[in-house]
Amino acid sequence: MLSTSRPTPLRFAGFLALALGGLGMGLGALLTWATVGFRGDLAHRLDVQTKGIDVWEGKVVLAIGAATLVGIVAMRLLSTVAARRGAAAILMLGLLASDLAAIDALRAQSRFVPTGPMWRMAGELMKLDLRVDLGPGIWLAIAGGILAAVGGALSLVWAGRQGFPGRV
Repeated sequence: MLSTSRPTPLRFAGFLALALGGLGMGLGALLTWATVGFRGDLAHRLDVQTKGIDVWEGKVVLAIGAATLVGIVAMRLLSTVAARRGAAAILMLGLLASDLAAIDALRAQSRFVPTGPMWRMAGELMKLDLRVDLGPGIWLAIAGGILAAVGGALSLVWAGRQGFPGRV
């Protein structure tokens, strides 16, 4: 049975962190993660953008963001034990999403610059000096994953306290 009573501060904080985290991961996966271009191209006419969903890591982040949003509703409808399991799963998935995006940010030069024999040969022949600029999507995905993990932890604490009346 759904309660119409006002949520506790802990439950509300968990809900807010989960909702913002899920939205952040989803939106971050749809935005630009990196832009590759030539250092000499000051007008940025030859830049190539990579959105999060263009790489497998971004697709996973998008799926985790969607799962987080669905998990918010599911945790409120499930028993305390199932809600704890769901909160723990969301905590772990949020950390996974932020880690995937952070690893891509740390290795952006090798992750987003095209490779292969033709690109290597062209770079050597033409002395190409490529730059990689990280976009807002990768940072939003990292922040969203961290927020979802925090929301999962808060929800885990809230669900654990449901069996003990009088605790917030």
